[in-house]
Amino acid sequence: MLTDAELTNELGLPLVRGPYPTLDVARAAVDALRSGPAPIYDLAERMAAMPARAARSADRPAPAPRSGRPAPRAAEPLPVVIREFRSRDGESLRTLWAAMGCRSLGDDDMSLRRFAQRNPGLLLVAAQGAAIVGSAMGGWDGRRGWIYHVATAEGHRRSGLATKLVRQVEAGLLAAGCRKVNVIVRDGNEAAAAFWNTLGYGLHEARQYGRELPEGEEGEA
Repeated sequence: MLTDAELTNELGLPLVRGPYPTLDVARAAVDALRSGPAPIYDLAERMAAMPARAARSADRPAPAPRSGRPAPRAAEPLPVVIREFRSRDGESLRTLWAAMGCRSLGDDDMSLRRFAQRNPGLLLVAAQGAAIVGSAMGGWDGRRGWIYHVATAEGHRRSGLATKLVRQVEAGLLAAGCRKVNVIVRDGNEAAAAFWNTLGYGLHEARQYGRELPEGEEGEA
């Protein structure tokens, strides 16, 4: 092979001649080529076509990167657990009740603790992790049972949670010897009335009367 530095291609690189059997034959061939017409190359045409192919490749979407790891799954919500009232639940319960419009005398921490002591296992809360998302209070005076403050957080309504709370309170009342349970529904609360109707509670022809006793008032002899 012989490199001809006097003649170059379109890139400016020296041409390579050969192979030739002897040096004399190579020199004669190079002299003949130099005296003849200049060589013709199609290198420029081929290079001009390269950007067009690259552009077509750029139009194609890049393949998604492959990974050996599966895509992460969305975190599952914490389970809802029904348990008995704890002394530290007071503030969370009052927040839940306020959102439901359930506010009454006796919702302070001392009254709640007293209620839970007098009705063991009947003041229930539904907890999802550290959040209180439901409640139901069952009380028995030895003659009639009462259910108060059945409430569920907005994201847990129509999920069956309120029904579970009521049925668990009913079971506790029955175990204590209670045979009849009453609930109070405010006038105009059609949603609450419909809820209790579906659980088998009926409207009685009676009116509720009540009075708040001032602290320190002594009973009459």
